[in-house]
Amino acid sequence: MNSRTLVVLAFLSPLNLEASDAAQSHSSGNAYLTESNEEPALTINEPMFFALGRDDDTTAEFQLSLKYRVFAEDGFVVRRASWLEDLHFAYTQTSLWNLSEESAPFEDSTYRPSLFWEFDSQSSPFGARLLRVGYEHASNGQDEDRSRSIDTLFLMPVWSRTLLGQQWTLAPKLVGYLAKGSENDDIADYRGYSDLMLRVGTEESLLISSLFRLGDNGRTTIQLDLSYPIRKRIFERTGGYLFLRTFKGYGETLETFNRKQDFQIRFGFAIVR
Repeated sequence: MNSRTLVVLAFLSPLNLEASDAAQSHSSGNAYLTESNEEPALTINEPMFFALGRDDDTTAEFQLSLKYRVFAEDGFVVRRASWLEDLHFAYTQTSLWNLSEESAPFEDSTYRPSLFWEFDSQSSPFGARLLRVGYEHASNGQDEDRSRSIDTLFLMPVWSRTLLGQQWTLAPKLVGYLAKGSENDDIADYRGYSDLMLRVGTEESLLISSLFRLGDNGRTTIQLDLSYPIRKRIFERTGGYLFLRTFKGYGETLETFNRKQDFQIRFGFAIVR
């Protein structure tokens, strides 16, 4: 599915973080949570994984995702234009690989470069742990009838707090379409204008991540990820995890945005969850 990473939106009350909650959220295992003032220039963004499943065919899904803080906070540019301090560039690629066919072709890949501002809890409104505001392009790199592309502006606050010994993270994402490819000009009917992500768990144990999307006429897409650590972390939020993904709904790939996928399950390994 296009960017399964499916980030998300809902009209929900903000959660006020206590100081202790904010400290714990930095190690929550959430790929969207970072300390903007402390993060290295190049770091992880969305989950990175490889997972196998069987439906009519045996398929593998994998995703790579990184982000880059464009300007150093104490550098020449930021000293003269402080509004550029929190500017980030990110790149995410999600591919579906059909292993049943003779040539084992890649059925579809989605390429998502984005440019956004990311503000931490000290500067973001609504009591959010983080706030992202920016632009994203998504396309599958095909031509003619198989071509799919969208350009969007997005607003994504992230709230996080500890409840019942678990870290709860809520990340709604509101999307406005700037442009749509001629072969997918009705994509909003299936993707809608908002997604919702809810993650529950801790870095040291089981983490559950759910993604929900609602299109027109009751078209729903639901994705559920479960991951469990099997080795010590290499870096913060980077390690080795057993990974299980389930999916049901529309647009498992960008090319199939208007096709409904029955229940799909894949199992594999993640290095970022």
